[in-house]
Amino acid sequence: MSGTAARTLLDTAFGDGARLTALLVARNTTTCDSKPWLHYVALVPPGWDGHSGPSALSDGPPVILESNTDFHRWTWDRARVRLTLCAGELPKVLGQLHLQAHEVWWVHAIDADSVGMSIKALAGLCHRDATVNTTPSWAALADWHAAGFAQLEPSAPEQAQALPDHGQVAGLAATLSGLTFAPAWPVRRSRQAHRVNVHRPARCVVVGAGVSGAAIADALARRAWAVTVVEADTQAAQGGSGVPAALIAPLPSADDNPATRLTRHGLRWMRQTLHSLSAAGLLHQGLDWEASGVTRVLETGERQWQADGLWLRPAALVRAWLAHPQIRFCGGCQVARISRQDACWQLDGEDGRPLAQAELVVFANALGCQKVLFPADIEPRATSALSMLRGAYGTVSLGLTGGLAHVPAAPVNGAGSLIPALPGPRHAETRRWLVGADFSAQPLPIAQAHAANLHRMQALAPDMLAAWHDEAANQLPDALAHWQGQRCISHDRMPLVGPLLPAPDASLWVSAGMGARGMAWAGVCAEWLASRISGEPWPLARDLARHMDSQRSRTFIRDKT
Repeated sequence: MSGTAARTLLDTAFGDGARLTALLVARNTTTCDSKPWLHYVALVPPGWDGHSGPSALSDGPPVILESNTDFHRWTWDRARVRLTLCAGELPKVLGQLHLQAHEVWWVHAIDADSVGMSIKALAGLCHRDATVNTTPSWAALADWHAAGFAQLEPSAPEQAQALPDHGQVAGLAATLSGLTFAPAWPVRRSRQAHRVNVHRPARCVVVGAGVSGAAIADALARRAWAVTVVEADTQAAQGGSGVPAALIAPLPSADDNPATRLTRHGLRWMRQTLHSLSAAGLLHQGLDWEASGVTRVLETGERQWQADGLWLRPAALVRAWLAHPQIRFCGGCQVARISRQDACWQLDGEDGRPLAQAELVVFANALGCQKVLFPADIEPRATSALSMLRGAYGTVSLGLTGGLAHVPAAPVNGAGSLIPALPGPRHAETRRWLVGADFSAQPLPIAQAHAANLHRMQALAPDMLAAWHDEAANQLPDALAHWQGQRCISHDRMPLVGPLLPAPDASLWVSAGMGARGMAWAGVCAEWLASRISGEPWPLARDLARHMDSQRSRTFIRDKT
């Protein structure tokens, strides 16, 4: 369980992760069912490489936090610990955190130029009565008192709490001094604003069983919610999530814009998720996904290798996420109306038949949310953003790879994407290539879409296309198969994720507008949404999160109508 039952620890000097290692050992050797979750948030320098971290981080794919405000999260369910590493330098990175710490390890080196600013920023991140474990040189500074901190007397009962067993490192505790955050003035209401929305795990309905909906259902189920997923189709992974395979690759940009940063977060999160689901036997590497790397073709024709790229089967990923025992799938349920009954929301079908009831509802059904939500009295800024959602169609073409020559060793990405040798669901099946996709306001005629996709293939893998054309069988009308579907895009091509009602009644949420990057963004957006619902530290920097918020300021909304 997260939210109000959880505790948050902020560590400003993660180093080699010795404190985390001690914490995991202590919590893994005891029965943790009755213990609250611990959210361990730690600061590391930009360029931090997971190989320099503790062995507990080595089970998954390698992680490098390349730049300032680059965040990443790990979870250990048995120990009930969530680790969020945040790259950056004080005090800048402190301003990007969204948390209320119960305990702080403030043991980094002193920078005389930013002492006052850093301590003031820390005060904004502390829960009242939070304890700070710091060095005597830090504790001697007068800036603590001005920010609302007080010294803990060595004999005070609080001193024992300041050095808990899960945070100690041998030989270090004796060198520490204790402080507590106990300001003489009332703490401003705005400090606790994000905690007003905290919900204890109960019932939740997720509308939509595509990649976004399945990711949200899994994120909430792992936080002890009883989740019902309702889907208009009889099967999960339809609509845009029904594409046979998808390519996920980095999105480099000269200015490291929000879409680039979110794609970097999402790709890293997806790699970790796929490894975890494969370790649990829910996915099979090589069949359902592959960390293949991607060759990026620039407009100039130059080719760049992107080692982090991968391909996956969205339908397999959706099935793996929905396999959680806390999730119930209900297909063939078209939500037509939603109404409030005391503390619960009721969802009704087109025939007036009740479909589900829950304390929390999350809409992840792309454009389908507009018809249901617009009659509801939701927050005006969210209404404005949702009204600008629109659809974009795409078509992918598929052909047999067979014994073709000049097949690229890895997928190719550029003006379109090519997966050159996609395996069948079973090893014995013939491999196929997949290329696409357009981004049109209306679905293209299939013949026109095939022609456009073959033109893309010409730019991505000309020798492979020539070899395919040379085979007589590929001149037949049925040589190409296709998939066509619709994606949901927002006014600024960034997702809309967050509450639709103002606090304290934030029980109606949305996750939509992923566009062509839903496979990269859905997982990390779901983790952020679940963290907000549960009152956890955010897994994203604040300046990135504001570009994704469903109630983001009008200054971030460019109405193109």
